[in-house]
Parts: sequence; structure tokens; C-alpha cells
Amino acid sequence: MAGGVTESVVEEIKARVDIAELISSYGVEVRHAGSSLKACCPFHHEKTPSFNINQNKGLYHCFGCGESGDAIKFVEKMEGLSFPDAVKKLASMCGVKVEERADPEAARRKRLYALVAELAQFYRRCLLDMKEAAVAREYLEKRALDEKVCEDWLVGYAPAGTATVMKWAAKYGYSAAEMEAAGVVKPPSRPGDQGYHRFGGRLMFTIRDRQGRAVGFSGRQIVENRNSGKYVNSPETAIFRKSAVLFGFDRAARAISRAENREVICCEGQIDTIRLHVCGFTTAVASQGTAFTEEHARMIKRVADAAVLMYDDDSAGRKATIRVAGMLLAMEMPVRVAALPGGEDPDSFLRKHGPESLREIIDSAESIASFQCRVEREKERNPGSIDAVSRVSKAVLSTIAACPSAILRASLVDEAAKLLRLPAAALSEELSKAKPPLFGRAGTAPGYVEEESADASAGPAAEHGGAPAEQETPPGERELAFMEFLLANEYDATLDGMMGAFLPGCVFAHDFTRRFAETWRTETAEGTDKFGPFSESLTPVERGWFDRILLNAGKTGASGLGPAGIAQDFVRSLWVDALKRSRGALPSAGEGADEAKRMKLSYDIKRLPRLKWHDVKDLIKDYMMKGEPQT
Repeated sequence: MAGGVTESVVEEIKARVDIAELISSYGVEVRHAGSSLKACCPFHHEKTPSFNINQNKGLYHCFGCGESGDAIKFVEKMEGLSFPDAVKKLASMCGVKVEERADPEAARRKRLYALVAELAQFYRRCLLDMKEAAVAREYLEKRALDEKVCEDWLVGYAPAGTATVMKWAAKYGYSAAEMEAAGVVKPPSRPGDQGYHRFGGRLMFTIRDRQGRAVGFSGRQIVENRNSGKYVNSPETAIFRKSAVLFGFDRAARAISRAENREVICCEGQIDTIRLHVCGFTTAVASQGTAFTEEHARMIKRVADAAVLMYDDDSAGRKATIRVAGMLLAMEMPVRVAALPGGEDPDSFLRKHGPESLREIIDSAESIASFQCRVEREKERNPGSIDAVSRVSKAVLSTIAACPSAILRASLVDEAAKLLRLPAAALSEELSKAKPPLFGRAGTAPGYVEEESADASAGPAAEHGGAPAEQETPPGERELAFMEFLLANEYDATLDGMMGAFLPGCVFAHDFTRRFAETWRTETAEGTDKFGPFSESLTPVERGWFDRILLNAGKTGASGLGPAGIAQDFVRSLWVDALKRSRGALPSAGEGADEAKRMKLSYDIKRLPRLKWHDVKDLIKDYMMKGEPQT
């Protein structure tokens, strides 16, 4: 299994963990009901307990919402963790040792984790003690962020220049190379130069990953400088990827999973997130830097059933709201929009009007369909005209088309139809023609300017040779569906065994599918994200294919066969396609064609879909021993 997590480790954890005690430790009141245990479900709001716990079997099941699983699944759901991370968390709790596979980079990452954690404390001391940090302390006082809050969220100050931070590094045994690897300093550009402190003179916010480890920083400008970005964020490092981090998620995940409606609040910045948490809105998170990605949406989906978006009510904020809503709709999550009046942000609104006023706004937040109808109509000079209604409906339907849930789509279409005064049947017909948006690598969240963004002038596309991107042929529908299925079943080690044994790269017709499948295998085996770097390596056209896969991931699981059964069907059909290509590559009759081989291929192509699985495996092994199919 993934990341050194074997079946024996999983069984040992299940044997040691008392599932009732585990569930109770998350604040769920477990009660005896005769010989069984019950509780009010932590995954949906209910007054009468329907959440049943079987201590002997180590399982739970809710007869209200259908959630069920074991101790590992419970921690995954409550914490928003992947399977390997949930196993490791439980293993540390109950004293089970998880043997990590050899990783030459593990020691380096461990050093970086320690460096960033200790540096965060150093920045804290600088904020408290340095004379030059007075302007930062004044700024925090003006924003009403007191010392207790700053300590809790590890808010600090980065001293100007490089000398002070490098002196700290030398004192604590960190090399210049390690400071560079952590994204703190840039190396000297010429002899005698001391290098460049990326965050010098900025108010510092510590960024934590899903496990609560400090992994990077966001530095806010406190003295206006038009030559520098308002925010400077840690670059991608061995322990920090923007697409895998949401500010506040380590705190919010449990609160979201225990909330009455399991609804996350997505806002823009660190101070907004902190203010929301301080005022009791503990389900708030913010994307880190400029990017809200599909990976962020998947993170949120693990613990949340719905989302409220609270971005600025300006052009950039509205655009980001619609874009992020599409990503969350793609995860089958209802999305509402809480628009704050008068250009307020959550921080300023809460300080002026208090939590109760914000609660009223959140409770009355409009759906994304209502929000987009309003926004698109405001763009029109004559919103009642036929052409304006056509443009507005087309834009709204494009967003709704991102959602794979028929029920949620129907609800949004009905609402849009009422607002636009159109028949719902007509909009439903148009929805079947609408193309969902291609989100790209990230949906832009307003409010941030990356100081280093100009460095990315030459991306992977510039290095990609061959035909022009627009002439590239995408993978076939079957291979696209297979990749969607894989992405919907990340870290499923049982499928990994099937993939490795029966789907070698030569079975796939398209190079993109081969690379995608190999990335999935590696991620599943190691238990660490590999699709982030994979997406970074894609050309613009390939990124469009990847976006479609992200958008549709999970649809293939609706057949009722279960992941293993669906995987077996894919193995059969992909091998049929591969054998057809092998047959088509044979010389035609009269040109030395091997008719016996042609006949066998034709025979196997016909019978493969009907064979029982053990016969399928034997047939595939026979072909693989002969080195077929050939790419």
C-alpha cells in the first residue's frame, strides 16, 4: 500500500483503536442505546441520533446521511486528510510503527520543516522586540489584532536586509543553501553581494499545511512601495506548494466537518481569515497567493458539503467568485455568495458591525446562479433585450455545466430561469449544449500581486517541441474516461496493483495517458502529491485535457460496480483497443501478413469483453510475455 502503509499496519491500527473513544475525542457525544452505541451524526445536522457505532467491528454507519466507514475513514473525513496521512495520524496515536520506504529527500525535507518552524518563531521575536518593527506593531494595532491572536497565528516581522536573517541562520546551524531551498533568501547575483531577503521589511504570516506544520510564509507590505508587490509569498519548495495549501485549513477542517451544514467559508486573505476565526466563523479558509486550484476544491470537498464565497465586490472579486464557484460545483458542492456592502471585507465589516450582522449576511447569501445572473445583467446596457438575455444565460449555463450533479444542476437552472424570466425547459435544453469552463491551473483570487511572477516568462510550453499546440490530438474518449476514474480514486493501492500487473504503458494509445498513468502510480505508491508537478509540466493544450479530467473525475464511479469492478472493465476495454491497433498494424494480405496472428487477435478481441476476470488475467499475461502490444 501507499507510503509504507501495508495491510498488516492497517489491521493493527484497527485492532488497537477503540472507534467509540476515537469518535468521542472529536467532541461527539456517544451514548449507549441498549447493546449498541449511538450519537448525533457529526457529518450532518440532526436532533435524533442515527449514527450507529459498532465497537466490535470498529465500524460506524449513519442511517440519516449514509456516511459509513472505519476509524481511518472517520479521521480522513473529520480532518480532510488523505488515506496515508490518516493512517499515519492514527498510527502515532496508538503506537503502531509505519515503516517509511527509503526516501533520499526525507532528511532534507525534515530540515526544511524545522527551519521554517524556527524561523517563524524568530520572526515573532522580531515583531515583539525590534525597533524597526514598530511600524508593523502599529499596523496590527490599527487592524485590532492583539498579541494573543498574533501569537496564536504566528504573525511576525521580517527584518529588512539579508544580514540579520543570515546571522540567525548561522547561529542555528542553517546554511545559505538551506535558506535558499526554504525560499527565504535569493542567492547573490554577483561576487560580494549578500543576496536578497525575500520578505525583508514585511509583516509575516506563517502558512501551515493540512497537518499544521509551518511550511512557508506570506509577507505583507506595510510601507507602500509601488515597485514591490503588496504580498510576497514563499515560492514552491520541497515542503510548500500553493496548490496544496489553504490558509487556516489546518484549523478549519475539523470545524467544517462538525458544522451544522458542513459549509466552508472561502475568503481572500490572511487577515480576513484570522478575523473570521476570532469572531467565531471557524470554517473560514483562504487560498495562498494568487491561486485557487482544483486541488484546493478537492481538499475542501473532503470535509465540506457546501461553500460560501466572500470575495471583494469589485470586478476582479466577482470574476474570481464565478471561477472558484465553478471549481466547487465540479465537486458537486452547492455554492452561495455573501456580498458585503460598501466595499467592505470580512475584517473591516466584523470590526464595524460585529459577528451577528455578518451571520445575517451569510444566512441570506444568494446562490451562485443568482449572483452570476445579477453580475452579468449589470454588465448589459439593456439587460432586458433578447441579445443581452442570450449572453447572460450563456454565461450562467457555462458555470452550471461544471456541476456533474443532475439534482444540483436542475435546481440552479430553475432559479436562473425565474430570474431571467425564461422557461426552465428551454434553459435545460441549452444546458445540454453548454461547455463547462476550462479553469486552467488556477482560478485567480484577487488581492495579491506576486513579486516573483515576472520570473515565469518561459514556461513548459516554450520548451515543448513538435506540432503547434492547437494541432495536437487529444487522447481518445476511453482513455480520458480512464484517467478521470484514476483521479477519482487517488491513493487506492488495490487499483495500483491491478494497474501495475495488467496495464503497462504500451496499452495506451496516447503519450499523455501513459505519463498520466505513471504519475498516478507514483503518487499512489509514495502517498505524496505528484499531480501538482505533473500539471506544471504540461503544455497549454495538455493542460486543457487535464482540466477536463479534473472536472469530470468521479463520474465513472456511478455504475454501482465499485472501483475494482470498474477498473476490470477498463482493463478489458483498453486491451481490446490495444489489440485492435496491433491488428491494424499488420501488413495487409498478400504482403507477407501473418494471417494466423491476425485471426488470433480477432478472436481475442471478440472474447475479451465476455471472459471472466481470472481468464482475462491469463490472456493478458500471455500477451505481455510475448512483448505485446507494441507501441
